[in-house]
Amino acid sequence: MRKIYVFDTSALIYDPSAWNQFPNSDIIIPIAVLNELDKLKKQSGEAGRNARVCIRLLDEISDKMDITTGVQLENDVMVKIDASYNDMSDSLFAGFGDPNYGDSQILACALVNWNEHPEHDVTLVSNDINLRVKAKARGIDAVVHDGMKYSLSDIYSGARVIVNEDAGLDLQRFNYITGSDYGITELSPNEYVAFNTPEGDCIAMGRLVSKDRLKLLKKTYPWGISPRNKEQSYAIDLIMDKDVDLVTLIGKAGTGKSLMVLATALELVMSKKEYEKLIIYRPIQSVGNDIGFLPGTKEEKLAPWFQAIMDNFEVLFANKIGGDWKRDLEMFQKKGRIEMEAITYIRGRSIPNAIILIDECQNLSKEEVKTILTRAGEGTKIILTGDIEQIDNSLLDATSNGLTHVIEKFKDSQLAGHITFTQGERSKLATLAAEIL
Repeated sequence: MRKIYVFDTSALIYDPSAWNQFPNSDIIIPIAVLNELDKLKKQSGEAGRNARVCIRLLDEISDKMDITTGVQLENDVMVKIDASYNDMSDSLFAGFGDPNYGDSQILACALVNWNEHPEHDVTLVSNDINLRVKAKARGIDAVVHDGMKYSLSDIYSGARVIVNEDAGLDLQRFNYITGSDYGITELSPNEYVAFNTPEGDCIAMGRLVSKDRLKLLKKTYPWGISPRNKEQSYAIDLIMDKDVDLVTLIGKAGTGKSLMVLATALELVMSKKEYEKLIIYRPIQSVGNDIGFLPGTKEEKLAPWFQAIMDNFEVLFANKIGGDWKRDLEMFQKKGRIEMEAITYIRGRSIPNAIILIDECQNLSKEEVKTILTRAGEGTKIILTGDIEQIDNSLLDATSNGLTHVIEKFKDSQLAGHITFTQGERSKLATLAAEIL
């Protein structure tokens, strides 16, 4: 039997695309919910951010068909906006309280659908415990939604697994294969493939380097660092390729994005001398309350914002050179081989033959990222890294930030490559925290 779910605002604030977690069902969103989302969208923090995401997603759905009659989505989900206003003076709604109160209209919508569709299982989905109790008091089923939120899985990953033993063995043997010879025809430029056996063992990994040609991925160890998983190997390969001018990397905290980028960049700039310098930019966006004005020179003011980069440099220089890592880093900075700047100072620059790393790029808008990409001179490679689940800019969300925008816009370009990091490598605690919190 097909189920009907009536969504409360609280469920959509927790998960802006909550309807994706209710396959084979009809989703009804009362107009009162949209009114509440409209008020919440102006707020800073996660509630305002998720309200803006939800409104944007509903707008995209409404472009497909008339959302007041229902729009069919994947997994047999039908989303509908109930735009009716219920007259609370009707005896059916006796005791519902203030008719202008959003919860009263949401509960009324659930009750009307419950009465109109006795043949269906009608359930109110709300993270508001009091509203759930009110619904149950009227005989309406009510559940809490604590399922998946908008996550990295909703974005182009840049890699896939294909079960094809013959393709994997031939790629390993010949270094190159033609994808169409093995029925592989829908890859994006620079997308990676791990060829597995039916038992799940990886035979070989490759990248689409031209329209129908995959190249074998060979493991490399930049700056003496060994990649710990497939995604790290993919990222190193992309950065090492001078034909790929734009690399985007996203992933949760502790997946090794910054370490892999810095190790590979140091290898290309210091050891191979293929680029003149490494320039690192970070947006000055605080987590939580700002501590205010910082005294000192520009370098002293920027120091707290670059501490995460410095932690990685400590590991890399101690691993490769040994001795006083700060002295070695300062020497490279004085020679102009390594620069660390706030993103504020990039406008107006034209930077040739350099590697530019933009860290924490999820805190930048589309316009800011466009400004950055247009700074690239001849022979310059730009690397954007970030975590769309850790956005500190209250004006941005998981779908409107510049990093997500670039990933989607450049996924069909031969000049760009993208990898989504999924496996935590920092520690067991850090990995578990990133997954469950």
